[in-house]
Amino acid sequence: MLTKTALRAIFPRAPEADLEAFVTFGVEALKNAGILEMANRLQYFLAQLGHESNGLTHKEENLNYSAQRMTEIWPSRFPTLEAAKPYAFNPEKLANKVYGNRMGNTEPGDGYRFRGRGYIQLTGRETYREVGQIAGLDLEANPELAAKPENAVQIACAFWSWKKINKQCDAGDFTGVTQRINGGTNGLSDRLDWLRKVKTIVTSTTNGGVATATPSTTATTTPSKPAKPPVTTPAKPKPTEQPETLANNAVLEAQKKLTRLGYYKGILNGIYDQVLRAALWAFQGDEDLPQTGRLDTRTRAELNV
Repeated sequence: MLTKTALRAIFPRAPEADLEAFVTFGVEALKNAGILEMANRLQYFLAQLGHESNGLTHKEENLNYSAQRMTEIWPSRFPTLEAAKPYAFNPEKLANKVYGNRMGNTEPGDGYRFRGRGYIQLTGRETYREVGQIAGLDLEANPELAAKPENAVQIACAFWSWKKINKQCDAGDFTGVTQRINGGTNGLSDRLDWLRKVKTIVTSTTNGGVATATPSTTATTTPSKPAKPPVTTPAKPKPTEQPETLANNAVLEAQKKLTRLGYYKGILNGIYDQVLRAALWAFQGDEDLPQTGRLDTRTRAELNV
């Protein structure tokens, strides 16, 4: 069975109540989500929880940010320190600013009411409603339930099922798993560190078991090619069209703008690739644009390129 000893080895700073609840309520939820059927699935699940919850120590989003930090996290919403200062160290005001009128949030105060909670941070009224239905909890009416230890694993598993993440696990696509959870690849390096640690402990899932042994070879810590965002793949350009894979000025300008905004970390070469696609995907999500991952008309207008 899933033992507290193994969990303590993975999450040494986790509160005792969380470890106890994980063992008591977690195994059945993991089985129902199919996570115990393959080593990859359990390893990826625990690694992602490690990053998202800081080792099961955080079950509620910390929004007590300085103005400087806000410009780094939400550069498109707070392009200057002056724009961020009114929201500094005011979690409720900040949440309503950055989460309001999106992700299913429709009522005043929804941004703060449906802020990130749980081991995998649920955010937004829509997510609380959909995940709650799978978990058998009315999270839309009682969002605070998502932060309780006795519900946290069940909710994380329900989120996993909602996003259909096992498919990426089975393909060994840890980057794709990260994208399904995060919408991009934020914190990928730390997530990979967690995965390396988990794999030294979780080496078997026979009958839902967890063994403490040498690293497993079931999965690789090196991320595979990032999975495409969960949208319909755009049609290939017609022969008469200029494909985005060729260098062009619009793509170069988009790379420059997204670099300044903190989304793009690649080479400024005017070539559309997976790095730019991930940056566009994240930018579009923050700006409430259709998340295509492409430099489409609306995104070009927003970037002014």
